[in-house]
Amino acid sequence: MTWGRAFATQCSTLVSTRRSTILTKRTTHRRRPRAGTPSEANDHREDIMITTRLSRRDLLTLGAAAGAAHLGASGKVFATGQDDMVYVGWSHTEAGSKAYLEQVFDRFRAENKASKLETIGVPFAQVQTTLLLRKRSNQRTDVAQLQERWLSSFVAAGGMSDVDEIFGSQFVDKTYHPTALAMTKINGKRYALPWVAGSTGLVGNAKVMEEAGVKEAPRTIDAFVDALRKVKKAKPSSSPMGFSTKNPGLTQFESQLFFWTFGGSFFDASGGIVVDSEPNKQALTLLADLVKDGLILPGNDRFDLRRLFAQEQVAFYPDPPLARAFARAQSGQGTAYDKNVLPVAMPVLKAGNEAVSLQWGHLLGMLDYGGAMAAADGPSGRFVKMLSKPEVQIEYYKATGAFPSALAAIEALRDDAYLTGWLELSRTARPDELVSFANATELSTVIGEEVAAAMLGQKTPQDALTSMSDRLKAIGPRKS
Repeated sequence: MTWGRAFATQCSTLVSTRRSTILTKRTTHRRRPRAGTPSEANDHREDIMITTRLSRRDLLTLGAAAGAAHLGASGKVFATGQDDMVYVGWSHTEAGSKAYLEQVFDRFRAENKASKLETIGVPFAQVQTTLLLRKRSNQRTDVAQLQERWLSSFVAAGGMSDVDEIFGSQFVDKTYHPTALAMTKINGKRYALPWVAGSTGLVGNAKVMEEAGVKEAPRTIDAFVDALRKVKKAKPSSSPMGFSTKNPGLTQFESQLFFWTFGGSFFDASGGIVVDSEPNKQALTLLADLVKDGLILPGNDRFDLRRLFAQEQVAFYPDPPLARAFARAQSGQGTAYDKNVLPVAMPVLKAGNEAVSLQWGHLLGMLDYGGAMAAADGPSGRFVKMLSKPEVQIEYYKATGAFPSALAAIEALRDDAYLTGWLELSRTARPDELVSFANATELSTVIGEEVAAAMLGQKTPQDALTSMSDRLKAIGPRKS
């Protein structure tokens, strides 16, 4: 099923579902994980994230049809008092974070007895659609948990508040880490507060490296390839480098790390298509050669790679900071496995070059859906401030592995080498090149398909880049 058909089916299902399923917590029929471990939905979170971007056209077109249908089904608008608020998110539905976040919500209620907090839990894959339907049917939504890649689409659709106007830029700058704040800016304005910070970069398995005789994380591409060969020799059945080849969205996302490393890109600053270039050819040739030499085993996605990493069959693969939480769960060793999970700088082409990584995080958007009015001293303002308190973020990190965004929390955890090391590597993280395009999903699929075709030997790297360029030009990237 194509993404478009799947998306249409999902929206149709949401529209025809009773109103209560939109306004109350949702549950899904899936295997229940052990308490304190990442949920199965979490395992697929990044895969889903890449393949479910909503464009401005998607938001407006779908909203016009689905919103009207949903209004007819609901019959009335959800109403709350001026001192009440509604929060929509996904993390409080998942086993690894549900218990702690429910405690935080209860604390907010206890400290704000005059306000009623309504929390609405939605499966990750349905968050964007659910928020759209709530906007179109005028259902009150004050605060929403967002993936950073969704921000531009929701800003384009309207209803997102400028957080500097609400809290003041001085408070925002003093409270949050600059790397985290970089994810919240669209066209010069900050439209959300960062909640979970980090980046997508390489994760290294210290045990696999040690057993292969790799004494330190490789810093250059040549040293990286040499390290992969050592791992392959020590573990012939392994995939020394983990790379997603069976999900076009993830393939596009991860390939950026290599294209950028070689000095290439998909688009220039004005949105022009520049994929057919010599740096990109060199990067794609390397990826194809790694597959040809057995240093990347094809047919995996990030879910598979997390499992293989914990089984010590992958030495390096790209992931956000939550990689350690997955390794704890899937190794069966819990925190005892932490010593093997290392944040690793993406190797550079030449010594002295700057290592690259991709922005990643969760945001708290302040919305005006259904008459919601954001104010720093109102319920929604107090709510996001509570989630930003150092003690709250520190406990959330300990419970789930989600990196804090508040400067005070990060400072209190300065002795945590995993956190500080990863945040240092995130200092120069770049946004996904496609995040500013309204038709990002379509563009991502094309790029991912052509990169995979070259890696799997179905096309030469040059033929894949030429086809990629032609297909992208035929589609035409559209700015949000």
